[in-house]
Amino acid sequence: METMPKLKTVLLRGARRRCPKCGKGPIYKRWLTMHESCSSCGLKYLENQGDLWGVLLALDRALFILPVIVMIYFRLYNPNSAWFIVFVVVVLVGFIFTTPHRNGMGLGVDYYIRCKFGDLSPEAQPPKTDR
Repeated sequence: METMPKLKTVLLRGARRRCPKCGKGPIYKRWLTMHESCSSCGLKYLENQGDLWGVLLALDRALFILPVIVMIYFRLYNPNSAWFIVFVVVVLVGFIFTTPHRNGMGLGVDYYIRCKFGDLSPEAQPPKTDR
């Protein structure tokens, strides 16, 4: 029986845009076009299209919208200042540049949840018969 990787491991593999199970196979063919399964271990990345929506929504809110809310809450927003415009541009560029990495991390979290509670958990596996 295979051991389940730690959450930190699957997150790092996802950030490197590699398979969350083995860490070897690439997740993407191109910028955001995913492979169906891992070329190294054969893991099917997504059982259902749209499985990453919740994880990506949470990551996007935490990493990109929360800093802007904090700036507005603490009244750091000043539309006439150059540093605010630079900050917004840096956040937007970071948002676009890190999209495949965030998707990979979301895929890692999805894999971790599927291993722990879902269709890849030991309880969900059919019993092996000796034939």
